[in-house]
Amino acid sequence: MNCQINFHNYNDEISEKIINLPFLFAKNMKSIKLSFVLIFFIVLNLFSQRAPKDEPLQNYVITGIKGKELDTLAYQTGQRIIKETEGLIEKEINPDTYLLGPQDKLLISIVSIRPREIEVEVSPEGKISIPEVGIVNLKGLTLSQAQELIIKKVKNVLKVSEVNVLLKSIRKFKVSISGAVQKPAIVSATSTDRVSEIIDKAGGFKENASLRNILLNREVGKEIIKVDLLKYFFLGQKDANPTVTGGDHIIVPFASENEFIEIQGDVRRPGKYEFAEGDSLSSLIRFALGFTETSLLDSVEFVRIITGQQFETKILDLTQWKDLINDPNKKLPDDFSLKIGDRVYVRKKAEWKKPKSVVIEGEVIFPGRYPVDEKTFRISDLLASCGGFTKEADIEKIRFIRQALLDVVDPEMERLSRIPPSEMSKNEYRYFLSRVNERKGLMSINFQRILNDPKSDDNIILQDKDSIFVPRKNEFVNIQGRVNNPGLVAYKPNYNYLDYIQLAGGFGFRADEDATLVVKSKGEQFRAKDFNYTIEPGDNILVPPKEELTFFEVFTTALTITSQILTIAGVILAIVRLR
Repeated sequence: MNCQINFHNYNDEISEKIINLPFLFAKNMKSIKLSFVLIFFIVLNLFSQRAPKDEPLQNYVITGIKGKELDTLAYQTGQRIIKETEGLIEKEINPDTYLLGPQDKLLISIVSIRPREIEVEVSPEGKISIPEVGIVNLKGLTLSQAQELIIKKVKNVLKVSEVNVLLKSIRKFKVSISGAVQKPAIVSATSTDRVSEIIDKAGGFKENASLRNILLNREVGKEIIKVDLLKYFFLGQKDANPTVTGGDHIIVPFASENEFIEIQGDVRRPGKYEFAEGDSLSSLIRFALGFTETSLLDSVEFVRIITGQQFETKILDLTQWKDLINDPNKKLPDDFSLKIGDRVYVRKKAEWKKPKSVVIEGEVIFPGRYPVDEKTFRISDLLASCGGFTKEADIEKIRFIRQALLDVVDPEMERLSRIPPSEMSKNEYRYFLSRVNERKGLMSINFQRILNDPKSDDNIILQDKDSIFVPRKNEFVNIQGRVNNPGLVAYKPNYNYLDYIQLAGGFGFRADEDATLVVKSKGEQFRAKDFNYTIEPGDNILVPPKEELTFFEVFTTALTITSQILTIAGVILAIVRLR
């Protein structure tokens, strides 16, 4: 009740603020801006009061449906697999369990003075007709029982030395499916198709369909078989996904949101799983694909709900399970049954550290990834491990990127990036220009100094995910833009930018000579005519075009100048008349 009163009071306060907003608008422009901000935060606060959605069951790994989203790629793949596997069988048929039915075809091989092979088809009544022998009733018989009966009948009528009966082709029949599937239907099937394949033929599951309480209503034998697809796909239990027979009816119920078991923490697939009778601690862990190398198994926490607000907590030592859990046929010591709502939490080893490495690529003898100790491993150690630089390495232009700095956020830069330059102060604009072209993570390291003196300050300790690229020497300068022959020209020591432009054929039509830029290989930019730089191999010289004036710009400029002249003339004329 207190919660409701507080909530209503809070809404009343919000309503009061919203009602008073028009009066705030009337004061000044700053008040208007403040009011818009207030409305935004009020609405944002209201939306933030919504409770987060519960985590969905892990059924989507099989169904391809998560929330209201359908994994179309998984659906298309499933439909393709249906076509590819149609008519295929997993392994040889077991004659002792295969029930014969209408449209099954048998091949009867008779060895006698007049050997022959006879192909017969089981009639809709479950019978076959053998020439010279007669009608044989096979209704309700397995393949092995039918073989014995046929051999006996043939030998009673004909003088033969040997009779063999083979199953030549498998019949097709109808199976109906209903419930939480995309399209309840009657589909064609064979006796080698499993329940999951029939569901795929009906378009797959609907959202929140049960995977563990599917019912197979078998008309033959009048029995109901429970289907559990999690046990089939995760534990490999074949009998949890049985094959179908003619007249079967598959019913897929919806899963209950409250009937689940859960495992979280350091397992390979944490989450909620639909509960089914017979679930145990080991089966839940196997549904989650087992432990990882970092799982702390001597203190696994198990929680069970006793009543609405009471919980029972146990700390389990599952160390013995580490090497056994991945074998679904192994019975594990101290295993026990689970109940609805049981939860398991697997902690991660506190002292566990992932292997750390750095990468060096380009012009080194052995490029690649190398392990690193963040306390002692320096750049010189990495250069020794990779065999050093090749003869073509451009040591002056090596790029060193520290990945750990890529995610560092500059709050001031984030703020300025949302402000138009016209509204920035002078210092803000300077700060923005100095940081806008910053290459995050780029370290300024003098590798030549490291080669000359491994004790130099540049020989820093490396960190995990550091990356170094050593480029090949570039003996060219790139001239682009408004020049007569843009492209690469050979580097010439002591040449200035004008000399290089002459090598590229000189300035082109409408070249803006004063705006020519020299862009260094590491990104620095200089105005060419300032000569406060040295051109080096790999540098770029860019000659932009002059800005083209449109007729409207020329007209407005002329009109402005004319109006100013007329104004001056009018002032002069007025002064003359006063005299």
